[in-house]
Amino acid sequence: MAELDAVGAIIARTEADLAAGAVLDLTPLESHIQELCTRIEGLPPGDGRVLQPKLLALADDFGRLGQSIEAMMGEVKAEMGQVSGRQRAASAYAKSSEPNK
Repeated sequence: MAELDAVGAIIARTEADLAAGAVLDLTPLESHIQELCTRIEGLPPGDGRVLQPKLLALADDFGRLGQSIEAMMGEVKAEMGQVSGRQRAASAYAKSSEPNK
């Protein structure tokens, strides 16, 4: 099913973008998944069972992508905390070096 391959390709591209530090746009992924689900719902049960291995692999890909996004968010949060700490230190230093009025 072409939709399965399309979703897999979008996940791989998103992982590559995440690793490169690019801004992520998950909108295409959402629309392809909606289309995939609609197509799967319309399949006869036997045809759907044939797709099970690919769907399970896709679920693993999603899990890996989710973990990668969570890890990146943790790194960003830590960096923001460091920047905030430096800003507070710089602000305190600037206040202490101002002449008394």
